[in-house]
Amino acid sequence: MDCRRERSPCRLRLELPFWQNWYYLLVERAPGTPATGNLSFQIGVQLKDCSQVGLSRPQFQLTGSNLNMPHSFGSVGGLASADTLPPSPLNGTQHPLPPSSPPASSERCWPIRPTLRNELDTFSVHFYIFFGPNVSVPPDRPAIFAIHLLPVLDSGGILNLELRLNTSSLRGKNATVFACLNHEVPLASEENASSITCQTELVAGFLLSINATAPLARLRIPYPQTGSWYLSLRSFCTTDRGLESCGNMTAEVYLRTYLSPCINDCGPYGQCKLMRTNNYLYAACECKAGWSGWGCTDNADAFSYGFQLLSTLLLCLSNLMFVPPVVIAVRSSYLLEAAVYIFTMFFSTFYHACDQPGIVVFCIMDYDVLQFCDFLGSLMSVWVTVIAMARLQPVVKQVKVKGQHRWVHTLPWHTPG
Repeated sequence: MDCRRERSPCRLRLELPFWQNWYYLLVERAPGTPATGNLSFQIGVQLKDCSQVGLSRPQFQLTGSNLNMPHSFGSVGGLASADTLPPSPLNGTQHPLPPSSPPASSERCWPIRPTLRNELDTFSVHFYIFFGPNVSVPPDRPAIFAIHLLPVLDSGGILNLELRLNTSSLRGKNATVFACLNHEVPLASEENASSITCQTELVAGFLLSINATAPLARLRIPYPQTGSWYLSLRSFCTTDRGLESCGNMTAEVYLRTYLSPCINDCGPYGQCKLMRTNNYLYAACECKAGWSGWGCTDNADAFSYGFQLLSTLLLCLSNLMFVPPVVIAVRSSYLLEAAVYIFTMFFSTFYHACDQPGIVVFCIMDYDVLQFCDFLGSLMSVWVTVIAMARLQPVVKQVKVKGQHRWVHTLPWHTPG
């Protein structure tokens, strides 16, 4: 709000101030005002407590001058909190004013139900409601719940919200439950509302609706802003005059709120990974097979099924190159080397078949077992080949004697015969 064109006094009224936040007031000289001398001004702040009708916190007038202080502080500490008043100013006085008139009858304040926090793992947190997860939405007022996200710990995951309506609680009425999820300030719908919105000039939120036709609604917010989130549930019935209160009907809603590292664990076309950048830890999906999106659900550039099948077959059939070494080892009576080559060919084929992204996947056993056997077989294949081709004297080596194999420990003073 710019008071340069307003007459004195300049007034500003905030219907929904952000909770537990500071508001900054900038007071400076208007252009053309002489810079000599002190400029006096007064700032009056009044906070109303909507939980008790007729009760408001005392209003204070902050009087000050000497505008040579930094603009962020004004001349008298021009900071006002949404729920507390600043301490005594440096260069000013406080004069309590008589309490103002009580708030209008339309101004209402509803109780807010907290949630319990249960940390399971990194970016895996569940928020539980007292006497939940089924909550009752009364017909005459909203049901408001608070979700507190901790700084750094909760900003790198996905905030998930799931609402499921119990259609049997509607008693046959054409009712709709609207949900508003806002940050820092709750926003509830008014009675007899012609249209439901979750935003004002200063507040913007997320709107969800559930009814008998669509009883399930989900919302996912990647990398949510930390602080307090407020969920407001309000039920309305559709009549000839629009949306009105539902009389004595109480809707029952199943509410589930939790934090997860990735959306649906990135699905079949991705892998959820934890990353760290500039001391910030966050989770993200690493998509494969041309898929993209927050949860690897965007198939605009995805590979076709035929392309995925062809890639998998070419990769798996490439292990047939082990067949010639196996035949040569068997014909040369190197049975140990042949067994190692067969072992490597078998597990390498099924490991790559299980490691493919997308739906062209075939796993005969656990992925970790296949991976370990593939790495072990590759390493052993290299070593048995090197040992078989090496010409070393003091080693334990498999040799050929009269078409049979035996182990001979060759020493410097012993010559095998």
